[in-house]
Amino acid sequence: MCKPKVIIILFLLCFGGFCFRVVAEEPVFSQKETLYSTKNGKAIGDVLLSIAPKSATPSNNEWLLIIGNQGGNFVDARNETTLWIFNNKTNANQLRRDLRNQDYTLEVQGFAEFMPFCENGIRFTLKDWEELRKQTQLSFFINASAGEKVTLRLVFYTATADRRRTTIDDEAKVRIDFEIPDFASPGYQQRSGAAAQSAQGGEVISLTERIDPAAAAAARLGAQGEDAISETDAANRGQRVALLNSFITERSLEIILFQEDVNALIAEKTKVNESTIDSLSAIADEMKNRVDYWENGYSDILLTEEAIHDKFSKFRIAHTLTVKKIDDLKRRQNPLNIVVDFVKEKPLISIGGGIGGLIFLKFFMKLFKKMMSMMKSKITQSIGKAKTNAKKQMKEKPKKWAFRKRKKKETDDEFENIDINDLAEI
Repeated sequence: MCKPKVIIILFLLCFGGFCFRVVAEEPVFSQKETLYSTKNGKAIGDVLLSIAPKSATPSNNEWLLIIGNQGGNFVDARNETTLWIFNNKTNANQLRRDLRNQDYTLEVQGFAEFMPFCENGIRFTLKDWEELRKQTQLSFFINASAGEKVTLRLVFYTATADRRRTTIDDEAKVRIDFEIPDFASPGYQQRSGAAAQSAQGGEVISLTERIDPAAAAAARLGAQGEDAISETDAANRGQRVALLNSFITERSLEIILFQEDVNALIAEKTKVNESTIDSLSAIADEMKNRVDYWENGYSDILLTEEAIHDKFSKFRIAHTLTVKKIDDLKRRQNPLNIVVDFVKEKPLISIGGGIGGLIFLKFFMKLFKKMMSMMKSKITQSIGKAKTNAKKQMKEKPKKWAFRKRKKKETDDEFENIDINDLAEI
């Protein structure tokens, strides 16, 4: 009776240990990353991100991304913050309706859709969406050789909660670069053991970085205070540079695609609704405002990073050209403006056409006056002829009455002179 229970207990202990020991190897990358808002560039909070192989074998192609740490706050921020990640591009309104049907009140501010968790195409094993509140492990597959560098461009959406609802109100992008270690090398186990000891001591290191023995000794002696602060500042600056470069690269691509849409409307040469043109202007203004905000917030970086500064300059040029094209599209909706634009574009042809038009107008006016004069003469002649005929008729009318009267009298006289005897003979 007792043996089966003991067997079951031992089985559960072994199975439980296997389940909870998902990460079989030490992380090759582990670092607290600061989440910076893509809306305004401000820091949202810090989160620990680690990457570990599923197995330390040369043929391993499965890796684990560990988000957060055990114990303490999941995201180090002023307010309680949760992270949202999405497997595919997701419509924000549809997600809000779906969760409302599940009695989960979710609000979304400033987003029409959510981007996939990884921007550079690496697929993670996650649901359609996940809300992260505690340490989470996500697996992903990559085929890479030892020494090869791998980049993950991750997109997090941050949310704050109160008693009534959860509100997704910001976005943060993080870039992680790590190197595939050589699991077959003799020194890997030594580095792995050193990492385990450091982790037990509360330190977070990356096995892809070279550890300076002198710096490590100085750290153990407590003599690297200022150096540690400098290194942290340098790391934060590097992350801010990468974030700013990613932001302006995406905005530059957006303004180019937007300009192509405007060019397509101009090429169609069809009537465009005024509301459509107003929407184009609003989008262009919003693009500029967003870039201006980041440019002001990262002015210290733009002073030293010439390549990024050039990208901002190219964006401003592209934006200015796009706004001019939108204005041209708006002017073309009025036919009078089309004529004005033609005159501006081809002044010589316009001047020649104008002179020709004046000559034709002058000739037409002369022809018109001549025709009017001829018509007036004809009308005058017709009126004169009508008057003459009327006078002639007036003169001839009394003669006709006299002739008729004389004829009647002659007839009456002849009738009176007829002999009655002659009538009897007839």
